[in-house]
Amino acid sequence: MQYCNTDVFWYVLFVTNGKADKIKPCLEEASIEYFFPVDYNSEHKIGGTEHHEWVRLPLLRSLIFVKSSKSILDPVLREAKLRLSISSDLYYRNFSDKRAIIIPENQMQNFIAVAKNENKHIMYLSNEEINFQRGVKAKITGGMFAGAEGVFMRLKGGKRLVVSIPNLFSVASSYIPSCYVQTIE
Repeated sequence: MQYCNTDVFWYVLFVTNGKADKIKPCLEEASIEYFFPVDYNSEHKIGGTEHHEWVRLPLLRSLIFVKSSKSILDPVLREAKLRLSISSDLYYRNFSDKRAIIIPENQMQNFIAVAKNENKHIMYLSNEEINFQRGVKAKITGGMFAGAEGVFMRLKGGKRLVVSIPNLFSVASSYIPSCYVQTIE
């Protein structure tokens, strides 16, 4: 399928040396929607004491998801590369055909619905770690993940909704009661 430059898609940007967080101001200045997944499961010590706190840290310090047309995004990325002294291409590309990876809108919305949740029981996994045949395609009808679609399965001791971003990773929700699950054909 050939895409027109005016079409708006979700792109994955790969910014080396953990600079994805630093590219956010450039996107904000241009009013470009983005999603920067963070991990709420990170724990660190407070000031050398035995006390711990949960902190939000970037999931992958080099990845950021952006929603834009290439005609708008490309000049913003050129400017960001100059500001941050980045020489590499920022689009995350498919290894087989070297095309920029585009994530469909509904898949990205399902991913955001699960990944943005501040629940410390969210899990990020490689797609190879999950046997998707063990689950059923489902939509969540209630609770904090209402509306999200993915694969409902038992994973790491609980029934969870798993949303996959092909060629990257998957995110699994915290426990979801079966009464909130509607199977999809």
